Amino acid sequence: MEIPRFDFLWQYVEYWATIDPGFPAIRFGEQTITSGELDQTVDQLAQVFLHYGLTKGDRVATILPSIPQYVLTFCAAAKIGVITVPLDVRYGPADLRRFISHAEPKMMVALNQSKNHDIAATLQELCPDTTCLMVGPTEFGASFDTALAMRLDLDEALAAAKSALDPDDGTLVIFTGGTTGVPKAALLSHRNVVSVVHPEVSYFLKILASQGVTGRIKTLAALPPSHAGGTVELIGTGIAGGMEMIMQDHWSPRAVLEMTQTAGIPWVTGVPTMYAILLSLPDLDRYDLASVKLAMISGEKVGLELVQGIKTKICDTLVNGYGSTEAGAEVTFTSPTDDVAAIADGYVGKPLPGQEIEIVGPGDVALPPGKEGEVLVRGPMTIKGYFNMPTENQAGFTADGWCRTGDLGYLTEDGGLYIKGRKKHIIRVGSYTVLPTEVEEIAIQHPSVALAAAIGVPDNIYGEVVWLAVVPQAGSRVDEGEIIAHCKQSLADFKAPKRVLVRESVPMTRLGKVDRITLQTKVRSALER
Repeated sequence: MEIPRFDFLWQYVEYWATIDPGFPAIRFGEQTITSGELDQTVDQLAQVFLHYGLTKGDRVATILPSIPQYVLTFCAAAKIGVITVPLDVRYGPADLRRFISHAEPKMMVALNQSKNHDIAATLQELCPDTTCLMVGPTEFGASFDTALAMRLDLDEALAAAKSALDPDDGTLVIFTGGTTGVPKAALLSHRNVVSVVHPEVSYFLKILASQGVTGRIKTLAALPPSHAGGTVELIGTGIAGGMEMIMQDHWSPRAVLEMTQTAGIPWVTGVPTMYAILLSLPDLDRYDLASVKLAMISGEKVGLELVQGIKTKICDTLVNGYGSTEAGAEVTFTSPTDDVAAIADGYVGKPLPGQEIEIVGPGDVALPPGKEGEVLVRGPMTIKGYFNMPTENQAGFTADGWCRTGDLGYLTEDGGLYIKGRKKHIIRVGSYTVLPTEVEEIAIQHPSVALAAAIGVPDNIYGEVVWLAVVPQAGSRVDEGEIIAHCKQSLADFKAPKRVLVRESVPMTRLGKVDRITLQTKVRSALER
């Protein structure tokens, strides 16, 4: 099936509505939204945004999981040039304060509350004067459903907003990790998004067709929208590919397996951590995964045992991808026929159409094939910069548009890419990025802590987890459980430390900064003894 190429993701919503308006575009629990209904509702919500005064370049921040309201918000905002800033429902008050302050949204669309977080109360404290559309019963803000039911006559205004758009306008801000200890606001344009989803969905459909799966397929969207993987790769490819998108508000191994089995979903995707969790289930064999014809994996280096486990127990046809929020959610892909041993050794395939990769050494000197250096990426998927972060732009991008990924790797003679490590001092907990300073800033607010240093420690399931080394205040006693609980009050649970190590001192550089590399090396060496 050939997928047309448009300039804007929302054009695919309109396209599929004309092809088959009765097709079930979204399923969430017992709710079904057809392609025609999706198109109409997106237009209605876009007019609601116009009614509230949102204009091109404004930001609407969301605190929503993978549910239909997020898809509606993202598409409606994009249609009038408003930039969506998805924030994770697991973020604590400290996270939200930092990100909302930076994005300065003109509107919030959020759940009333998440599992352990009164989101409405937090928003009432952080942004009482911002228009808030709340999903679920609430005494704060306005109801999302009530706003959507408003009778508006803004067709001409909507048409004018659409006609004023340019593919290089911003449409999405994703907060990601940074080398300076400050979360970075990656600004994705419409062109960036479509340049990822169109070749990606075309590649997947081609592989599935070779496995006998043709036509409009089903897909599962269960990753957080606050990641490029959740919004661009899953929701984006679902929309562009005209797929029947089954949404789940959180990723759960058994829920994923049950839905894959029940709905007959033909492809699964996830980071290595997710696959490790699936393969760790003692009763995995009881799930019928015969419908799965393709497994896509990306996000971090994958071991040989995991690759073989996926091919043996989930699906024999596997592709591995490499990318980042800034460079492009997926810049490269392996082929289903590539050697699994090479994949386990760091092979991530060849660039998708339009993407360039260069390996450089000190001074940005280009290196020949086989020589290891920093991976630079440039192309239509690659963002032009960060939102309101000129210093980070200078550090993260070259003058001629290359993105400095911070990853180390080398190219083969035929243009294949191997990833061998990371330059950035960040911690990857599953698919999440954690900045050490985020944890440290909260930890030192505890009256017993004088100094804190967060590091990543290997974990069989999550790849890495956060450990925290602390130096007590003079005369104070530090309790590990108390410090962990203190951090959990302000941080997302994946950012909170799993262990707290009490030390008389921590290694320091000659510039007086915490030497996390030395600390991490010492801790990991102790664990290996």
